[in-house]
Amino acid sequence: MTTAAIGVPRRASWTLAGRRLIALIVILGLWQLATAVGLGPSMVPSPIEVVLAIGEVLVAPSFWQGLGQTVFAALIGWLIATVLGVVLGLFFGANRFVDRSTSLIVDFGRAFPIMALMPVMILLLGQSVNMKVTMIVLGAVWPVLVQSILGSRRLDAGIVDTAKIYRIPRALWFRRVLLPSALPFIATGVRIAASIAILTAVGVEVLTQVPGLGRLITLAQENGRWDHTFAYLFFAGMFGWGVAALLQYAEKHLLAWNRQSDD
Repeated sequence: MTTAAIGVPRRASWTLAGRRLIALIVILGLWQLATAVGLGPSMVPSPIEVVLAIGEVLVAPSFWQGLGQTVFAALIGWLIATVLGVVLGLFFGANRFVDRSTSLIVDFGRAFPIMALMPVMILLLGQSVNMKVTMIVLGAVWPVLVQSILGSRRLDAGIVDTAKIYRIPRALWFRRVLLPSALPFIATGVRIAASIAILTAVGVEVLTQVPGLGRLITLAQENGRWDHTFAYLFFAGMFGWGVAALLQYAEKHLLAWNRQSDD
């Protein structure tokens, strides 16, 4: 009974991994076939060329320097956005009057195209790392803010009334009641914000030529090295996927108490 219960999920996971591998092989095969017969645009390299370019990029010091610049800016912007989003989100969500008063601003901000602010940011801060970090914060703060607000609203009215009746100190109420209730929502927002931070960092670098992985992508395009362009895009995507997977793993283990039962 126990062996079967353990074996079924393992077989299912191996089956899923096999299906994903087959899908990847099929996609790469179709891509290779399309480039071999000339169906795609002439600048699109074949998968084999991209793999060779990945090997060339890995030994280039400029790649590691650019990757470090992108990661550093994305990390700083993500951390700032997380702190701002959690603090403001919990404050907004826990105060009904403030929540209703700011709901229109939050809805507008989350739907606003952040890249449209880039000319203004360039005028204010110039084409600098500070401008890039500011753009990352503006892009990544909204999912954390919204999820924190939703987590604050999750509190049961009876719990809130009980805390008021017994005059529980605000610090204790925040640490023992509000924060644990909102943590699953906050974790989701933080994970989404991490991906947005990386995408925003690369996008700003492409458009403004601020040093980083995005600038390397633009330089490779200008030099006609489309294989290197795809290699840089591959690493940008892999890094974003790796960060999201790491945060999901941490969320799964740190918030194991929040997992729903399979019954």
